[in-house]
Amino acid sequence: MKRLFYLLLILILLVFGISFSLKNPEPVSISYYFGLGWSGPMSWLMLVVLAIGCLLGVLLTFTWALRSKRRLSKVKKEIRKMEQEVNNLRALPIKDQI
Repeated sequence: MKRLFYLLLILILLVFGISFSLKNPEPVSISYYFGLGWSGPMSWLMLVVLAIGCLLGVLLTFTWALRSKRRLSKVKKEIRKMEQEVNNLRALPIKDQI
């Protein structure tokens, strides 16, 4: 069911993308710094901008995930150290002082 939902979602997005590119065939001009420029269809420009945005999002998420994984491993190491300390304290004999 989940697979069918994703397939339907992709199909709907493709239909919208194709209809958008057919409705907007006019070329647009983009000027960059240092006199660089590009001219092409608006749909290609929007596709490139979307791809760059997705790539940046994936890269930022990846760095966040690595940072979180590193933090998690440090916390797990601290937990193991504390558990070992608790086990060592439990193993000590109890001395009654009367």
